[in-house]
Amino acid sequence: MAEFLEQQALLHPDQAEEYNKLLALFNRRLWHQLTSSLAEFLSNVSNRRGDNFIQLYQQFLVKFEGKLNQLEFAKLVNYVALSHDDPEAAIAFYNAMLEKRMRLGADATLYLELLLWLYKLTSSAAEEDRAKTLGDVKQMIESKRPELDALEGVMDTCVHSTYYQLATEYFKEAGPHESYYKHALMLLAYTPMDSMSPEQATALATDMSLAAISGDSVYNFGEVLATPIVGALVGTPNEWLGELLRCFNRGDIEQFNMLVDTYSNEYFAQPALKLRHSFIKEKLALLSLVNFLFETPSHDRNIPFAAIADRTRLPLDQVEWLAMRAMSLELIKGSMDEVEQILHVDWVQPRVLDNDQMSHLAERLGEWSEKVTNASHFITDQTPELLG
Repeated sequence: MAEFLEQQALLHPDQAEEYNKLLALFNRRLWHQLTSSLAEFLSNVSNRRGDNFIQLYQQFLVKFEGKLNQLEFAKLVNYVALSHDDPEAAIAFYNAMLEKRMRLGADATLYLELLLWLYKLTSSAAEEDRAKTLGDVKQMIESKRPELDALEGVMDTCVHSTYYQLATEYFKEAGPHESYYKHALMLLAYTPMDSMSPEQATALATDMSLAAISGDSVYNFGEVLATPIVGALVGTPNEWLGELLRCFNRGDIEQFNMLVDTYSNEYFAQPALKLRHSFIKEKLALLSLVNFLFETPSHDRNIPFAAIADRTRLPLDQVEWLAMRAMSLELIKGSMDEVEQILHVDWVQPRVLDNDQMSHLAERLGEWSEKVTNASHFITDQTPELLG
């Protein structure tokens, strides 16, 4: 091993310091520090020189892999696998590592299985029989969920992150949009933003925005807006998508029309938006109604059809359909008086609120608090003998 590292240091003088450090840590049996140094070296693509990562595994790492934390070892294995130029060789390397599952343990084994299928799905190796690959990935996502749930409480979230990365890649291609959006939200919950490259974050933010806007059952945009992912769009050609998301969250039809006019070419260049434009306008009208009801005090939710038509920019004769559609989607609960043309609302679907909506709610709570205080003072003034 010493001879190999010394040879690598001579072959690559710019990496001599790293190779010497690895040898020193190995000689001192500092396995944790050695693992960290290996991860730092292998995770940097610029350190790759031909097959040097593969050689580092075969001539060095393999000699003591059993002494390392096996989940951390699996991360090192992934860097080595991705350094293979031949996809089939990379897949064979993953499979060879998985033959050591008895030593690896449940979490490291599951992690490598997920990485293997993620590689198969995203590499050129999957092009020959795409339908079969997609079917196998779907089965993998479904069958491995119980194993993932059994890992709850594990401090390292890399296994969960990889599971949801695999799921988002699958649903991005296979659909539906709402399933992609749901799993992408979970990916964000387990994946720190600083672990993504700017390109990865921008691509994820773009795809999530498109899925949220065009997805059939996605009517709560506060969840994604509460994460920092939308900020990845700032300063990019797709920054307008972030504005569009905020527009939907507010149910702002005027702003939507302005954005579509301003970014018409960009908007209709997106198949997900172009093909579902009519549905998207219907969805925005529903969100406009929901926001209107949210802004209306719960004791005053007997809304005339004319007021709804004015807020949603719909003809009066379409308000009844809009209300029925909102109730069928369980966005609201209530009843309609078709004779008086009034919508009676008993319940509005809870939502994740943005800062503006929280401010509005705070104002209403302030008004409610003032009413309670006034009522308390009135009772005190009128019944001194009971409260004295």
